[in-house]
Amino acid sequence: MSVFLKSLGRDIHLAIENEFKEPEEFDDAALKAYEANAKTTYALMQALNDDDLSRIIYCKSSYEIWESLITTHEGTSQVKKAKIDLLMSEYENFVMLDNEAIDDVLTKFNNITNGLISLGVTITNDQNVRKIIRSLSKTFTTLKELNDTKEINYTVFIGNLKTYEMEMKARKSREPQKEKGIAFKINQSDSEDDDEDDREVKEEFSLLVNNVARLLYKRGNFKRGKWQ
Repeated sequence: MSVFLKSLGRDIHLAIENEFKEPEEFDDAALKAYEANAKTTYALMQALNDDDLSRIIYCKSSYEIWESLITTHEGTSQVKKAKIDLLMSEYENFVMLDNEAIDDVLTKFNNITNGLISLGVTITNDQNVRKIIRSLSKTFTTLKELNDTKEINYTVFIGNLKTYEMEMKARKSREPQKEKGIAFKINQSDSEDDDEDDREVKEEFSLLVNNVARLLYKRGNFKRGKWQ
């Protein structure tokens, strides 16, 4: 909302920061402030839903409307501090779960950082990169070591993460086929070994028969294929 008001002009945005009182006499400065307040009030009311409109219906200026919205959505200073403490705790303890997709990780992380930023907490690009690096699972060890050695742009780093994840998935999808090929080769090798064993047994048996036949022939017990 603040960005939207800034886009309407500097005077419009300043109207939510400075308390406005209806002037008794209109000079150039008073007229300028009056018009800015009216335009800002109109812009805010056009952007609000029915619930928020019911809360600000009795506000007399855009400044009062803005303060009411801040209290409603961010809470009092005490509530705001409690929200910041809670989000900072989530930020510090943020970790990537095993087998969790990068997009899911980034969605959770961005929800935390966006919440902190909306409450006025400043988080630098380098802080976000370092935090994500520390939170990555063991699967990304190589990438962690690569990116931990230098400062890197957040957008570039996220691109590296997604590229690395796609490469890992591609390698993993090829592994079952490779294992199947290896299993086939092993089975084929086992079959060839079995055939070789059969041939060796047959050769040994044939040699044994020949040896026995020669022995019987020498003793005179075996002639022309007949027993005596």
